Amino acid sequence: MSTAVKRPHRMTPAITEKMFGSTDLGSLNIQRGRDHAIPSYNTMRTFCGLQKAKDFEEFSDMILDRNLRVGLSKNYNTTDDVDFYVGSMLEDPVVGGLVGTTLSCVIGEQFKRLRDGDRFYYENPGVFTPSQLAEIRKSSLSRVICDNGDHFELISQVSRWKLRLLEYFITLR
Repeated sequence: MSTAVKRPHRMTPAITEKMFGSTDLGSLNIQRGRDHAIPSYNTMRTFCGLQKAKDFEEFSDMILDRNLRVGLSKNYNTTDDVDFYVGSMLEDPVVGGLVGTTLSCVIGEQFKRLRDGDRFYYENPGVFTPSQLAEIRKSSLSRVICDNGDHFELISQVSRWKLRLLEYFITLR
């Protein structure tokens, strides 16, 4: 389990007041989760290997701010009623991350399933020989872009940094 770090638990007014007229993105996401029968936050915690919380204080392993847990207890009858979207947005992010433990688990599982379900994925058995895979791994996304593009003197330092960051996340698998 990772140590959590503090962050504000708010959505900007641009998202809550201006994006969809009379409906804000947060309430829309909560309703979408209910419409699509997304399991509760507590259920998703167990899917991700965390203990099922029997009371709101047991959310303290992922939601450090006691006031947020008290707010949950005032808005939901039981821990099993907490919407996944709400619980995951209230989690403190993992160190070095932007989302909490439960949401990072779900995102990671989705990427794994996308990769494993792609019969053309380059690392699947029989697609390339071991020596071909070794050559592919010597390359990078930025190298492919630079080898095949023009006018890279126009790319800002920030864009180059983003490319390196993208490469880093791709190699994490």
